[in-house]
Amino acid sequence: MEKSEFARLESLCQRRFLEAGNYFHVCSQENHPVLFHNEEEFKAAMNIVALAAFLFPDLQIYTFEIMDNHFHFAVSGDKNLVDDFNHTLTARLSSHPFLAASQHDIRHLVFKIFEISDLDNLRNVIAYINRNGAVIGPDENVFSYRWGANRFFFNREAKLRYAQCGLGTTIRERRLLFRSAKLDGITGAVSLDGYISPMCFCKVNEAESFFRNSRHYFQSISRNIETSKEIAKSIGESIFYTDEDLYSHIRALCSRKFSCPSIAVLPKEAKIELARELHFDYNAGNKQICRLLKLDMSVVSALFPSYP
Repeated sequence: MEKSEFARLESLCQRRFLEAGNYFHVCSQENHPVLFHNEEEFKAAMNIVALAAFLFPDLQIYTFEIMDNHFHFAVSGDKNLVDDFNHTLTARLSSHPFLAASQHDIRHLVFKIFEISDLDNLRNVIAYINRNGAVIGPDENVFSYRWGANRFFFNREAKLRYAQCGLGTTIRERRLLFRSAKLDGITGAVSLDGYISPMCFCKVNEAESFFRNSRHYFQSISRNIETSKEIAKSIGESIFYTDEDLYSHIRALCSRKFSCPSIAVLPKEAKIELARELHFDYNAGNKQICRLLKLDMSVVSALFPSYP
C-alpha cells in the first residue's frame, strides 16, 4: 500500500473513532464457574444479550463474545448506561428458565469496565474479543465460533445470509426468544439458527471502519499476539494461543535470539529455553510445547511436572 493511501485510510479510521465518544472494554471475570453447558443455554444467552441491547439503544455494541463462563463486549456510550446494561443482562440471565442450573453463579457475575483510550487500543480490544472463541480448540476459528459477533466481521457470506432472512420475527416469536413482552414493538429482530442475529444489534460495519481494510483486521487477529498478551494482563485474564500463533512467534525468536533459521536445527539447550518462555509467558501446555519444539514429552514433563 502506498504511503498516501495508508495515510488516507488511517485518517478515515481516526475520524470515525473521534465521532463515537467514550469507548469501553466490558468483561466479566474469567475465573468463574461454568455458566453455559450446552447449545440451548448458549442460545438463551445470545437472545438475552440481544434483549439487553435492544433495551439500551443508545449503547453502541461493536462486538461481543460469550464464553462458557464469561463475557466480553466492546462498546461506546455513557458509562452509567454501560452499568445499567450489565445489571439488566445479569438479571435477565439469572431469571431465564433454561439457565436455572446456573442461576446462583450468574447472580455473582462481576462486570469490569475498562476505558479504551485511543484507536489502536480499540482495534486491539476488538481483535482480542473476536479471537477468544478461536483459541478454545483446534476445530474453532473466528468464522466458526457461533456465540458472538465475530463471524460477521469482513465476511460477505455471513452478512448475505443475514440479509436474506427477510423482515424479521413476529411478536409471538420474539416473546418465545426473549421470554418477555417488552420488545413487542421493535422491528428488525431477525432470528438465525435459533437466536437473534448479532447483526441486528451490533454495529459490525462501524467496527470494521476502525480498521483500514480486511487485511489490517485479520493481521490484528492472527499476528498481534504480544498485544493480546498485554490486554489479557491488564484485565486479569489468562490468555491461550493456537499452535499457529506461537509458531510464528517461535520462528521470530529463533532468528532474533539464536540466529537460527528454523526450529528444527535449534540445539536442545535453546529449545529448553524457548520451552520455559512458552510455558511461563504464553501459558503453553506440555503437549503444545512438544509439538512446536519437537521435544520429547519426557523432557518437557521433567521441566513442568505439574502441567500434563
